[in-house]
Amino acid sequence: MADSLTIAAAFVLGFALSRASTCTVAATMRLVTLRRVDWLLGIAVAVSWSAVAIYALRLAFPESTAAPDAFGINTTLIVASVVMGAGAWLNGGCFVGSVGHISSGNVSYVATFAGLAAARLFENTDRLMGLAPMQTAARLTPESGGQYWALLGLFALLLVWSMWRIFKRRQQAIIALSAMGVAAAVVYSLQPDWSYEALIGRMVHGQDVRDNLVILLAVIGLFSGATLSAMLNNRFQLRHSGWRSTTLSFAGGLLMGIGAQFVPGGNDTLLLWVIPGFALHGLASYLIMVGTVAILIMLTRARRATA
Repeated sequence: MADSLTIAAAFVLGFALSRASTCTVAATMRLVTLRRVDWLLGIAVAVSWSAVAIYALRLAFPESTAAPDAFGINTTLIVASVVMGAGAWLNGGCFVGSVGHISSGNVSYVATFAGLAAARLFENTDRLMGLAPMQTAARLTPESGGQYWALLGLFALLLVWSMWRIFKRRQQAIIALSAMGVAAAVVYSLQPDWSYEALIGRMVHGQDVRDNLVILLAVIGLFSGATLSAMLNNRFQLRHSGWRSTTLSFAGGLLMGIGAQFVPGGNDTLLLWVIPGFALHGLASYLIMVGTVAILIMLTRARRATA
């Protein structure tokens, strides 16, 4: 039953992800160029719904619901988050955005997955970037005091705001973002080690896919749901963005994959599992990643303006 629910929730996650058309790089670009925070706010809505769903699942099924690991905020986290942000910028899309691109028919983004696979060749290399492994830390709990209640209050405000937008304005994007958060909470709570980046890593290191059959089917469900959503929304079109774009996608995937090994987890895991699970390092890593993307966008715009 849990396996079937995992696969079904992954399909819903992919469908909602494509319908919401959410991506950290695109949202940051919108912030820098148009001074609009609405897309980043939409991402935060998905996070808030995931947080509430995770909390509800823990109350209902305490013995079978996992919790995210928490790590310290140190130099390793900062450098890895910057590297991941630089990779997302080169790729033109984050881990979440890459799913949207490939499921809408842009085959150039297959190179992103090749880059993620190449990054796994550096796995367990102790001296990679001169960084030490992340040290575990405690997740925020009610006993943590102000930080916990501040984050919980933010989630609650975003949840109320999104419900108002759903019931008063019938905004399809908000509905999709809310469904995305809930579906992600189910998948990660049942299979915390799931993600397409982690599955690529297992395959690179020769693990039998039969040992990870549920995760494999969940990843297939994710991309199937996203592709079906793109088709129904008339956004699916097979295309190739050119070899320059393909090369940048490979380089971006490589950097994102290296950074994700140290955080650990890509921005999809950070947004939909780690941050909603009150692991504070996830919020720090994501903000550093967004800041890195924003700085690179501004530097690129400044260079073009003076060219």
